[in-house]
Amino acid sequence: MDVKKENKAGSVLKKVDMTTIIILFFLAVVMAYYSMLQSEMREKIIVNRELVATKSAEQINNYLSTGVDIIRVASHSLDNMIREGRAHSEMRDMLVSQSAAVVQITSGNSTGIYALVEDDWLDGIGWVPDADYAPKERPWYSGAMANIGKVTIVGPYVDAETHTMMITLAKSLCDVKSVAAIDLSLENLQTMTEELSKRTESDIEIVIDRNYQVIAHSDREEVGKSYIKEEGTFGRALIDKLRSADKNYFSFHFNDAEYIVYMVPVGNSWLCLSVFDATSAFAQLRRLFILTIIISVLVISIILVFMARYEKKNLLAQEYNRKAESAAAASQAKSAFLSNMSHEIRTPINAVLGMNEMILRESSEQNVIEYAENIHTAGNTLLGIINDILDFSKIEAGKLEIIPVDYDLSSMLNDLVNMIRIRADVKGLALEVEFDQETPKLLFGDEVRVKQVITNILTNAVKYTEKGTVTFSVSFERIPEEPDNVLLYVEIKDTGIGIKPEDMEKLFSKFERIEEKRNRNVEGTGLGMAITLNLLEKMGSSLQVESVYGVGSTFFFKLRQRVVKWEPLGDYKASYQALLKGHKKYREKFTAPEALALVVDDNPMNLTVFKGLIKKTQIQIDTANDGDEGLLLAREKKYDIIFLDHMMPRKDGIETLHELQAQEDGPNMDTPVISLTANAISGAREQYMAAGFHDYLTKPIDADKLEDMLLDYLPKEKIQKAGAEVAAAQETLEVPDSLAPLKGAGWLDLAQGIKNSGSVEAYLPLLQIFYESVDEMAETIEGFYENRNLKDYTIKVHALKSSARIIGAKDFGEEAQMLENAGKAGNMDYIRMHHESFLETYRSFKVQLAEVFAAGETAVEDEKPEADRDLMEGVYEEVRAAAEDMDCDRLEDIFAEMEEYRIPAQDAELYKKLKQAAEHFDYESILSLLDNG
Repeated sequence: MDVKKENKAGSVLKKVDMTTIIILFFLAVVMAYYSMLQSEMREKIIVNRELVATKSAEQINNYLSTGVDIIRVASHSLDNMIREGRAHSEMRDMLVSQSAAVVQITSGNSTGIYALVEDDWLDGIGWVPDADYAPKERPWYSGAMANIGKVTIVGPYVDAETHTMMITLAKSLCDVKSVAAIDLSLENLQTMTEELSKRTESDIEIVIDRNYQVIAHSDREEVGKSYIKEEGTFGRALIDKLRSADKNYFSFHFNDAEYIVYMVPVGNSWLCLSVFDATSAFAQLRRLFILTIIISVLVISIILVFMARYEKKNLLAQEYNRKAESAAAASQAKSAFLSNMSHEIRTPINAVLGMNEMILRESSEQNVIEYAENIHTAGNTLLGIINDILDFSKIEAGKLEIIPVDYDLSSMLNDLVNMIRIRADVKGLALEVEFDQETPKLLFGDEVRVKQVITNILTNAVKYTEKGTVTFSVSFERIPEEPDNVLLYVEIKDTGIGIKPEDMEKLFSKFERIEEKRNRNVEGTGLGMAITLNLLEKMGSSLQVESVYGVGSTFFFKLRQRVVKWEPLGDYKASYQALLKGHKKYREKFTAPEALALVVDDNPMNLTVFKGLIKKTQIQIDTANDGDEGLLLAREKKYDIIFLDHMMPRKDGIETLHELQAQEDGPNMDTPVISLTANAISGAREQYMAAGFHDYLTKPIDADKLEDMLLDYLPKEKIQKAGAEVAAAQETLEVPDSLAPLKGAGWLDLAQGIKNSGSVEAYLPLLQIFYESVDEMAETIEGFYENRNLKDYTIKVHALKSSARIIGAKDFGEEAQMLENAGKAGNMDYIRMHHESFLETYRSFKVQLAEVFAAGETAVEDEKPEADRDLMEGVYEEVRAAAEDMDCDRLEDIFAEMEEYRIPAQDAELYKKLKQAAEHFDYESILSLLDNG
């Protein structure tokens, strides 16, 4: 009795412990789920605030940029008049004229332009200041003089004439004592802020200056307040948290409320703040959390009741499960052993196939190619047999997929016949083939799985036939309601041992063979037919069997396949030999010397590749580096076809297409336009067709697909089909000696790069462009990253991805793809984690590429005469004068003339920066470099 009581007490104790564990587990899950929801909600709010703040900042910057442009134009005009010694009255007349235009441009938000020139007050609207008005003591004058040559924002303040809240944009003039300025009303900015708050469902929108004074606020009453001077207010709490924040977003509590804030810089010293009151959102989440806990406790209680009620029944079920698990473990151990064995054998087979592939790529002798193809066939068949075990594991796990592709039936049949003939010859069996010569030759289906099914059936037929014949038949049936599809009929007949009716079920069982004792010497895993049955079911078919024991068996199935081309199979062996003779041969399909094409892509390397790929077609090609340049060319000339890159800065391919189609009476309104894109995802074609494109091509561009597309869209009268006299075999892609230093570079697949480019001659300049652009591209990407310009950062990484893939840097291209995806998704965490190592890898390429290209550059550079000191000083003076006059043509001529000279080492860095600034029309930077240089 005591023992029973102890057992019962122990059982109760175990139940209590189990109950506690279950409750704690559910509570832990609920807590984790709550934390996850809270984090997701916070992240969603932050992302939403970022969008709102960024949009606000963009509109404010656009508003301010109008005033900046106006004051720069006015300052330029005054600078010229001061240099020419023009009278102040003429300057005043000019300001009056420009002020009238300014009032219209700013929709009345500015009264005009004024200036203090050599202590003389000039006003564009005729305002005469009071006698005690001292311009040089005003902030707009002192601010401009403190920032010579730059546009300075001063304010906000109350205008002396209009008595409204204003800001001033001021800039010093060329005599470094005169200043031009324009007043802009903040009323429009305030209205804009109020509307943004309503339209974006933002609780509060605020713009503050560097002194934490409110410039604009969704609550008009807050405008003008200096939050830093307040105590115990919402504004002071906001500013205190802002000053300690180390990110562009933060949260803080005030009066039992929680706020989330996202900030974006605007102008040269302001901040745009988007504030969201998250109190109600998180309160609702907390209520949901409490409700979830209550429900979880109730559910747990109900579960425990049912557990107790069915405890005896569960014990019986556990006993049954233990036995079932034991049987499953034995089967799993058997599968695991065979799977491991398969993996071990795959390694040497893959090595053999890999070396054979090298023979196929490098040999040009027909007999060697034929031998290698046979090795390739047999090796892959052997590998396929070993893969049966792995395939069965995939089938059981539901992971086996059917992947349809275009394939050549004659090639597949030849592979099958070669494979099975060897086995049949060893056993002294006759192999007969009966292939309907009218069967379509080019089909669309999963070639690998169809071949695997037939291989399994053929192999079994030979295994279980001791003497006689194996007959392999292939024919087809048309499907009246599906004119593009056929039913491929496959039949394998043998004169083997046959199958007893009672053994039919074993035929498709895994790891089993019929008549085990009689067939104990037959090789195989016992998985082949089980896999065959599953594969056919996956492809929408089924295997049929007719067998007479002691006479033989017939296995057959019908499989729906799409017809790619209605070309009859004919003599399959002859077809296969023709395929071998065409091994790696290229023939251009046509020439079109009268055709004219336009290719628009911001990546010079892509343009070079495109021209190289269709060089032999003799098509005339114009290229453009961006959408605007492409539109300009399209206005002037009629093209037969236009190719537009999708992802370009400033104006993408879709925007360019829409502007092209909107050109009234334009010569290319009806011209076929093809999208060039690296987006090969499902649904991409539909997306571009919906946008108005006629078709699309993925990059890297497949030369055959490109030629097919040109055949489809070029005017038929301009196409000349290539005849025997112009069809030339494509040369084997060999790596030239000049690229020998790069043969061991693990990051660069030279053969693939040459193939992508079309020829060695086309590849070398592409690789040099990649080499020469490393520093500039890396610096540009770095600049966009530091300025948090995610849009342009993503575009530049996209362009670099395309260049890398073209030259054969596949792995680096994949890294760029991941960064591009992160940029499109706004995933700054991923970009911050990988940006530095990405650019470090990119810059490291230049060291290896320099072994090929730097030596040639140095030799050419050394042949030039070095510019002496007098010449360099003269160049600097001319550059200064051209920059002051904003004369971009003169700057271009100066740097072009200097190409004939070698720049001295001590001037190289300054000269390079000046040239880069000139290329970006950054005249202020040129003057600053010369002043500080």
